[in-house]
Amino acid sequence: MLKKDLGPLKMMGFARYEKRDGVETEEIIEAALNWRHDFLDHQEGIAMHCFLSNAKGQFADAIMATDQAAFMSMSGNHPKSEKSHAFMELLIPESIRLTPNIILKEDVTVPTDFSCIEFGTFCPKTDGSFTEKSMLEISKKIEDKYLSNFSEGRAHFMGKVDETTYSEIAFVENLGMARRICNGYVQDDTCLELLSIFDPESVDLDFWYKLA
Repeated sequence: MLKKDLGPLKMMGFARYEKRDGVETEEIIEAALNWRHDFLDHQEGIAMHCFLSNAKGQFADAIMATDQAAFMSMSGNHPKSEKSHAFMELLIPESIRLTPNIILKEDVTVPTDFSCIEFGTFCPKTDGSFTEKSMLEISKKIEDKYLSNFSEGRAHFMGKVDETTYSEIAFVENLGMARRICNGYVQDDTCLELLSIFDPESVDLDFWYKLA
């Protein structure tokens, strides 16, 4: 994992994709490591990168940056860099989904000792009851009243993807506990407050474990 102490972070990109037929998992892991070393490590303002997979055999990059400008600069340099080409040639282009998340929490730094990221996006209900302020207040209550009961949690924050889409992101010690913590949301009154403001049809949630 790439990890640099660059102070508080305000941006996290999450890119999901699939490998081409015939590409072995070992091959794409090696290519991800090379891309990190040869390209990403040299981009200003990039504090963290980890390479992930899920139970469906898909892959993802989680990248944390000091701010939106640093992340967008890296994103702009990526397709122009020869260092990126070897990695991109292993991927199905149509499968790539990049989700940029503005971190809606102060003093977020690179988490440590995690092996799983729960990444979910959702759109609020359109009945006029939603406000970003109330969502963040609920998120803080979840951290204080629910997530604090689990020693395996490493970090938790809400993100803003665009004007109609938000994200909830959690870093957890392991995949099993990430699933258990998430499943407990439907049994906790504070967590149900957060679920009640989502359009359930819009929720896109999965668990990603660290490969490199």
